[in-house]
Parts: sequence; structure tokens; C-alpha cells
Amino acid sequence: MRNIRFILSFLTSIFLITSCSLNSPQENQKPGSAGKTLEVLLVANENVYNGSVKELVDSLFGQPQVNLNQPEPIFDVLNISVGLFNTSDLYNKHRNIIVVDVNSKNDNKIYTYQDKWASPQTIFQFSVTSADKFKTLLRKYFPKIQEEFYEYERLRVNNAFKKLENTDITKALKQKFGFWITVSNEFQLSVINDNFAWIRKEAKDYSIGIFIHTQPYRDSVVFKEKYILNQLDSTMKNNIPGPLDGTYMAVERRIEPVSKKITLDGRYCIETRGLWRLIGDFMGGPFVNYAFTSPDNKQFIMLTGYVYSPRKPKRDFMMQAESICHTVQFLKH
Repeated sequence: MRNIRFILSFLTSIFLITSCSLNSPQENQKPGSAGKTLEVLLVANENVYNGSVKELVDSLFGQPQVNLNQPEPIFDVLNISVGLFNTSDLYNKHRNIIVVDVNSKNDNKIYTYQDKWASPQTIFQFSVTSADKFKTLLRKYFPKIQEEFYEYERLRVNNAFKKLENTDITKALKQKFGFWITVSNEFQLSVINDNFAWIRKEAKDYSIGIFIHTQPYRDSVVFKEKYILNQLDSTMKNNIPGPLDGTYMAVERRIEPVSKKITLDGRYCIETRGLWRLIGDFMGGPFVNYAFTSPDNKQFIMLTGYVYSPRKPKRDFMMQAESICHTVQFLKH
């Protein structure tokens, strides 16, 4: 069982550490976790979760997701009391849990648990002496909490897709590129050539798609935001025509994209979030792009997930697209 670990490894004075094997028999016996996409279960009594505490929780978890067409919160928060949580097995299977334990004898620390009652699951337990101490710790460590919850959201999507894997797409990507991403059998491979592939799911009210673009890696200029956006523009224009003659996908330049450095499959990567539009028509939506090199540094690779959903919220669909990009794996030589 993956049990208690640090929020940050160097915070030894703040966090409790114990360890368990990642491959123990108990882990495989855990039920699947529950909860809606990007939903957080906040376990706190009414006398704690009110006033300035609720305002802080709302401001952090309810802040808008980056670069969506319409504002959507990064998380939805569901609140229940400590007593209800402790007496009902219905709630401890939730995927993302924060427990606020307020007691004058507590130690003002945060404990984090993985897969305690279900899998995948992350639990943050705030052991605090007061509501003010909870606010202080929440402000300080919210970025790490968000990162952990996102990791487990992606893991949930990936586990679901792995069970329904479109093995034909996996095989085609391995043969063409030497790497692959995992998608469910709801996706189809629309285009594949020497340096480009287009994988997509077309539903009644929305579309989710992934672009794969490769080119020889020459120097680090490819990691500049301007270069990435120009390459994405060119790739979409040349490969993704719109429904009408002369129409094609492009990066929406009127809204500034947001980039940051991350690690993807253990490799240095630039993540860029922005909006796309259809030149010559009125379609558009959000995208997320991942730019990185192959393990041998011979290929520069861009994975781009996008969503078109004119009548439905887009956040959860974007989590699917993002999660698919995070499944990238390379053949071992």
C-alpha cells in the first residue's frame, strides 16, 4: 500500500513520514476511487468551514481554470462534517480528500496518504490547533495540493483508458514514431504520416482530439514559446482543415497563451495552454500543448490536446485530453 509520504521531501520538520511497499498485496485489493472529475471532498465541521475559511477555500479551489472559453473553477468542492465522514464508508472512497482536524492538542502539520481506502486516492489531513492555522497551511501548500490532485485525476483517466485501450492506435504509433499514447476505443486515428498524427473522439455534443507532431531536434530554440506556437499554427493549418473550403485550425492569438516548465515521462517539457480558433468560421476551444525531446534527443515532439464543446463545460474534457498526453511512453532500445 502506498501510504503516508511528504508533501515536499525537504519539509521534514512539518510532515510525518512512514513508508510501505508500492507493490504490496493490499494495494491490488483496494476498490476503485469515486467522485466526479476534479471534485474535492472537504471534510470539515460547520463551525470551521464558514466565514473567512470558506472564503479562502472558494478563492483557491474556485479560481478559474487557465485559458478556457468560459470561466470554470479548477476544482468543485463538496463539504461534509467530520462525524459523517467517520461513520460512513460512502465517502472514504472519494479520490481527492482534505480532512480538517481542529483540536487544541494537535501539532499543526499536514499528513498526506495515498490509496488509503481506494485507488487512486490522495488524502491531505490538516492536524491544526485552530481554523487560522488551517488557513495558513492551506495558503502555503495549495500549489502542491493542486499538483497532487491533478496527478491522481490523470491517473484515474489513464487507468480507465488502459482497460479500454485502442490497441490498433497504440501499435500504429509505436511503428511510426517509436513512442505511443494510450487512448480508449472511443478514439479513432484520422491521420498518420511520417511526422504527424491526428487522434480524435467525435461525440454528439463535443470533440476531443490529440495532435502528434515530430521533427528532428537541432537546438534549444524549439522550447521558446514563440517557436512552439508557430509550429503548432503551421501544423494545424497544414493538417486540420475545417468543414468549409479555405477554413483551418489556428492558435487564437488575441488571448495570451500561458506556458510553464514541467516534467513529462521524466523529461524536460514546456506545457502551453491556450485557445484555438477556426480561421474562416466560428468554431474554437481550449488546447494544451506539451513540447519535449525523445530520450535520445533526436526528435522534437509536440503533443497537443484540444476540445471543441460549444454547449457543454470544457474543463473535464480538457482533463481527458491532458491525461492522454501524460501517457506518452517510448520504446526501450
